[in-house]
Amino acid sequence: MNDDIFKDVALKHKVSTEEVKEEINKSILEACKNPNAPINKIGAGDVPTADEVIAYALKMLSASNMN
Repeated sequence: MNDDIFKDVALKHKVSTEEVKEEINKSILEACKNPNAPINKIGAGDVPTADEVIAYALKMLSASNMN
């Protein structure tokens, strides 16, 4: 499912899916500079991947729609 999201964004902006992921990863790295940022609690490693952040966002959105 995440790949579909990356493809959709890439098509909309006329770039590659790799470029979309790269830009998201740059933003994630910037956000992770703050050790207290909630993003630091996402994923298995020190810095979450674009896939992990998208999956987390979709999970949170789904949970909020159920309430």
